Amino acid sequence: MSEAPAALELVDVAAGYGAADILASVTLRAAAGRITTIAGPNGAGKSTLIKTLAGLLRPRRGRILVGGRDVTALSPAERARAGLGYVPQERNVFRNLTIGENLRIGHEFIHRRASRREFALARARVLDLFPDLAPRLNGLAGALSGGQRQMLAMGCALISGPSVLLLDEPSAGLSPRYVATMLDAVAQVNRSGVSVLMIEQNLVEAMRVSHDAILLVGGEIRGRWNAAAFLADPEVRTLFLGGTQRVAAPAQPERQRDGASAA
Repeated sequence: MSEAPAALELVDVAAGYGAADILASVTLRAAAGRITTIAGPNGAGKSTLIKTLAGLLRPRRGRILVGGRDVTALSPAERARAGLGYVPQERNVFRNLTIGENLRIGHEFIHRRASRREFALARARVLDLFPDLAPRLNGLAGALSGGQRQMLAMGCALISGPSVLLLDEPSAGLSPRYVATMLDAVAQVNRSGVSVLMIEQNLVEAMRVSHDAILLVGGEIRGRWNAAAFLADPEVRTLFLGGTQRVAAPAQPERQRDGASAA
């Protein structure tokens, strides 16, 4: 069976701060129509990776492609117009503005000359995904719960119609009862036709909704798994459950099953 087309690719990417490389020759692909989770211990380079993908950090070497288009030289705004949505972990909504105003800004950032009807249709699609926001459109974003703010942040990224959504720790700071709700929302976004690449520390919940998992250790890709097999892998168990951040042996390069479910 042929490999699924890539929604997002990094090819031999090196990136870092100052004179030091945090990412060293990273090559990975996130398949279209799927949820791919990047896992790794603290200091693995996950934040550097997602900032490089979003355009906040320019790579020293390599290429970044969205739907086959080379976006390496594009700014964050240009990448957004190329179909790449991004939800940072912090400061991802304007708390002093209403929910409706946040959504309008998200839409006008990409579609500056859109008509009222176009905005209304885009907003309706977002509210179908996140119905809890609908009765609160005139309320301040700062009055929302942490989970509701994360949903609004995703809505602001989705309202422009991206093909790929980058999520940096979508469940960070949420109470345990809301973590599953948030990741269920990620799965719903994916079912709406958006490919997702996310960084997530809660790996049990992340693997419940993901299709694929990629392990990043020390700025290098150590392997790729089907999500259902990821937590059972001996290397992964040693890394995350064995009380050590040392990895005994290289991961097998590809352990993916086709046709995995998102839920």
